[in-house]
Amino acid sequence: MLTRDLNQSEPPAAQDARFELRLLGQFELGLHDSGALVPVPTAKMRALIAYLAAAPRFTETRRRLAGLLWASSGEDQARQSLRQLLSNFRHGAPLGASGIVMFDESSVSLNPSLVAIDRTDLMQAGPDAEVAELSSVADLYRDDFDLGLDIGEPDFDAWLRTERGRCRDAAIALLDRLVRALAGQGRHEEALARANRLAEIDPLREETQRLVIAQEAMASGRASAMQRYEAFRQLLRDELGVRPEAATLALLDELRRQPLAERPADTPAALEAQAATVAPAGPVAPPAATRRWRLTAIAASLALALPLGVMIAKSAWRPFETPIAYIDDDTARASIVMLPFEAAPGHDDLRARTRAHEEEARIAFARSGRLMMVEIPDMPVSRDPVTIGRTLRARYVVKTMLTETAGGVLADVSLIDSASGATVSVLPVPVGEAAVKFAREVVRSIFPAIVLHRARVLATIDPESTPALLWRAAALQIASRVGPTKPEEFALYEQVLARDPKQLTALLGLGGGLILKVARDQSPNRMADIRLAESLMQTAYEQAPFSGEVALEQGMLKKLQQQYDEAIPDFERAVRLDRTQWIAAAQVAHCKMFVGRFEEAYAEMEAVMPNLLPDIGAAESAFIAGETALVTGHPDRAVDYLDIAVSGNPRIARIQALRAAALWMAGRHAEAHTAAGLSQTLTPPHSPETMARRGSEASQRYKETRDRYLAAFRSALASPPIN
Repeated sequence: MLTRDLNQSEPPAAQDARFELRLLGQFELGLHDSGALVPVPTAKMRALIAYLAAAPRFTETRRRLAGLLWASSGEDQARQSLRQLLSNFRHGAPLGASGIVMFDESSVSLNPSLVAIDRTDLMQAGPDAEVAELSSVADLYRDDFDLGLDIGEPDFDAWLRTERGRCRDAAIALLDRLVRALAGQGRHEEALARANRLAEIDPLREETQRLVIAQEAMASGRASAMQRYEAFRQLLRDELGVRPEAATLALLDELRRQPLAERPADTPAALEAQAATVAPAGPVAPPAATRRWRLTAIAASLALALPLGVMIAKSAWRPFETPIAYIDDDTARASIVMLPFEAAPGHDDLRARTRAHEEEARIAFARSGRLMMVEIPDMPVSRDPVTIGRTLRARYVVKTMLTETAGGVLADVSLIDSASGATVSVLPVPVGEAAVKFAREVVRSIFPAIVLHRARVLATIDPESTPALLWRAAALQIASRVGPTKPEEFALYEQVLARDPKQLTALLGLGGGLILKVARDQSPNRMADIRLAESLMQTAYEQAPFSGEVALEQGMLKKLQQQYDEAIPDFERAVRLDRTQWIAAAQVAHCKMFVGRFEEAYAEMEAVMPNLLPDIGAAESAFIAGETALVTGHPDRAVDYLDIAVSGNPRIARIQALRAAALWMAGRHAEAHTAAGLSQTLTPPHSPETMARRGSEASQRYKETRDRYLAAFRSALASPPIN
């Protein structure tokens, strides 16, 4: 509810005002009773009203207003323009709104008896305000003061910037008080929601981030709080190049000292059962000389056992009396410690040369919503990985051994289960020049091993627990990256959400699965799946407003509904939140293609694709890169990308169909006919009619080029095979 400004000696009650003026965000003038908006069509009139709403006693001289709003005109012309503006408003404002502005020969005022102003409420909130009042005022702050009202007049725009800063500072102070008040009352979930809003306003304010981390710990547990800290640490590093303040590091130390919740499944007897699930040692396949885009084999092996090339070993189980923390049922995150890189004998310089790679790998693990990084303290613990993991109460230990080979530096990355003492996997990862790409390759290799190991272990110990359901669903999701999505995967996530509708991992898992099903044209009820995914992602956003994954999925939902201009900001936000979100960057380029910005789209896609790893996510991006290249007149390049997409996911009909069109346009007609025929044998098949509906709401420029590759696809289907 909006109230009057204290500039009035005895302001009337808010409910007596006929109009509401909302300035904390985009300019809105509305009727108090119905909320219906009153149009104020000219930018100069909106600027004048906004200025008066912030002026002392809501009043300013005509001379000052004319100079602000028409600085580039002479004084006489400026005053004439002001007279005309006021006259037009008086005679043309609908619904009796003309009365909110009063003027005489020397001054212009806003009538506070007719209009309630949100800015006034924000500035009046006193130090003794109760939580209810603070909450009410906090709800009024939608965004920066008069967002988008810059009019190109230097003096007015400078004032507007200053006023925005004042309102932002006031909102930060008010929300800070509100968070502390809610926390003092033990209302930690509400405090966290308000702290998240505070962080949206000023994400680099460390005092705000400490509030967020502390309330995250109270509302969601230490695992979530540690992840929020890590996300903020990355933000500081990327944006400002600095480390967190001493007070933030002290809060982190306090979190580390808090005991983790222990679960019955972590008893010594349970650990023995887990040790029994680790497969016996087997032969190790020699590492390939180079990485290839053999995604189908990799994904298929993930569905059955451990990743391709994994060495399975069993160490002697060592009795250990103290339970190993797994993290609680609500977060279902696995705790993990990453040891400093080691170098093989005779290669002592490798550690120094790969320090940046080590740091990036640590950050990449910390980004995962399914893992909780446990940092190694400064004091020595042990040189034995299993002892380190157990001492630090981390479920998994990642150990990396560096060696120099003829082909360059190679990292043998081992995943060790602290509970059983067993080595789950060892994978060779080449250490290239790009530290970020190396880190993502390490996580891409290790994380599926954790997923499958946790799914197998928990299925033995506690199959109906929330973590067991989530890890089993994740294992199925890995398998469904090739071919159709699996109903069992959705059922597991739905079972978790029936217990806890706000379980973030389940929200992202189910929502992402629905989005993928719609994107692949595998949804029998497209709009129902989109609506459900929208609801799930809105709930996820409320809990994780700074998640790049959530922003990516929100962009995908808009894109699936052909809202391409609206999707671009979501994808760009995903990239800002996580600079390794190359898939989101590729989606930005693809949306620009749909809106007709062809040259820009192709250049951006070409820049993004080299950053993608050889995994299923890259295969999906290769499909959109192929279409971008094809639409922008590069059929040979389109074939290159679509070959990658097919190698990663050969059972998706639309990929085969688009590849057929690209091959035909590149003059490779026999191959095109084969690919087109294959697209008709897959489920669901991709027909010319389906292709013709693609981008029906896109720009005319896109639709014209789509029709050309549609004609190529029809030709590929009709062409007889060439012997």
